[in-house]
Amino acid sequence: MSSEQLPGSASSRTVARNGALYFMSLGLPAITALFLVPVTVRALGPARFGLLALAWAVAEGSGMFDFGLGRATVRFVADATAKGKERLREIILASVSSQTGAGLLAGVLLFALTPFLVERVFSIAPDVLPEARSMFRVLAMHLPVLLAASALRSALEGAQRFDISAALRIPGSMASVVVPAALAYAGYSLSAIMWSLLAVRVTLVIISAFAVSNTLGIGPWRFPASWSTLVEMLRYSGWVAVSTALGPLLGSFDRFTVGAVVGVAGLGLYTGAAESATRFLLIPITAFSALLPALAAADAGGGRGRALVVTRAARRQLATLLFPLCLTLFTFAPQILSLWLGVEFAAAGTALRILTLGVFFNGLAHLPLALLYGSNRPDLPAKINVVQAVFYVPLTVVLVKSLGIAGAAVAWTARSAADLVLYEIASRRAIGSPAGDSDEESRTHRLTMTSAALAVVFLGAIWLGRSSLPGAFATIAAGLAAYALLGWTQVLSAAERLAWSTLVFRVGGKTQ
Repeated sequence: MSSEQLPGSASSRTVARNGALYFMSLGLPAITALFLVPVTVRALGPARFGLLALAWAVAEGSGMFDFGLGRATVRFVADATAKGKERLREIILASVSSQTGAGLLAGVLLFALTPFLVERVFSIAPDVLPEARSMFRVLAMHLPVLLAASALRSALEGAQRFDISAALRIPGSMASVVVPAALAYAGYSLSAIMWSLLAVRVTLVIISAFAVSNTLGIGPWRFPASWSTLVEMLRYSGWVAVSTALGPLLGSFDRFTVGAVVGVAGLGLYTGAAESATRFLLIPITAFSALLPALAAADAGGGRGRALVVTRAARRQLATLLFPLCLTLFTFAPQILSLWLGVEFAAAGTALRILTLGVFFNGLAHLPLALLYGSNRPDLPAKINVVQAVFYVPLTVVLVKSLGIAGAAVAWTARSAADLVLYEIASRRAIGSPAGDSDEESRTHRLTMTSAALAVVFLGAIWLGRSSLPGAFATIAAGLAAYALLGWTQVLSAAERLAWSTLVFRVGGKTQ
């Protein structure tokens, strides 16, 4: 991202710094997971690990119950930081109160439905049914805590205090992988793991509440003096709520379908492949989360044209980084799964290759999505999600029944490709596109040519690997080194190189 200014917001160097902090908050737990997930898999076995994967899916999908207020909070806080503390206080109090209440209702619903889910919906072996019931009942208590934590983080990120948000997110995300690994290795049950995670998450919510109160100056915690602010936020979040509900549901539907059709053992294999591929989504999620408050502030200040330019540049940078990662994972999918999780997981290599394509499409789709939310057009992603659900749900069921876990991967990848195409069309029609920029077009063309050349190098290395494995690895290493050099010198602009160089050395410092 260039160092030019976003009107009404921070420089894009600030966006890059916020992005790095956000990436660190997700990347450190992801790196930890690389080492600890195999420990968890071996301690629990495929079937019980499949149950833990369901718990992770429920936790990741808890955002469907926030009625769109998470993203609404980011946008309203970004706008309110320039309009006084009283307005800011009412927004945060309304957000935290309403999301915690929604979490309580969702938790009660999950607790009541536990017997039906474990006995009728998911294919669970009889010997682990009692443990599954206990795990889901404790998991129900996590939902209000998770939604309260999300509301507090949204407030910090809307105020662009990613330093504090990252410091709070890291221990919570680390606990999600460290606690299961440690307790599973020690022989504890899944319900004991859930109880321990609950204690960690409650503690972090309390700390987060103090941090928000002291940092943003909202005063003591209480119910809002008036619910009119919540009504105003719900007007914005009405369409966001549709996406927030359908987005996590569609994102996890492949796993739930595999668990119901193939069984939790098959879900364990599929989750291993999905976890390998979707780790790379930390990069576009970072870009989305860093850009959204800046784009919202720019739109509020009448700087939509500049926001379009910055989004286009961010897409080019994201593609530059994401392509070689996805290409490497695609090439060595079975070997990576075998080394990481065990030889039995190599059977999910085909699913991982398909998912890797979806990750690339899904990653690029995050940027037009951020532009739509930041420009106050949340209705368009919601309408797209509704149309997708009509086709995606039956498609997933049919493909899983016919192709197993590979079918789930095909369905997920098809939806990701549709996201990219539809979000891009929607953003161009509703918001427009930046004025023609010959330099930007030239850099995008160079990226396309460089990426194509790298793909050819990988194909050559695969052919060479049949006779000389060291030669194949040397060819790939040389190709990646050349790609990095060309990307740095030919794809990134001088301002972007300066921004990212400064970021590497001063990620913890203050932006000028």
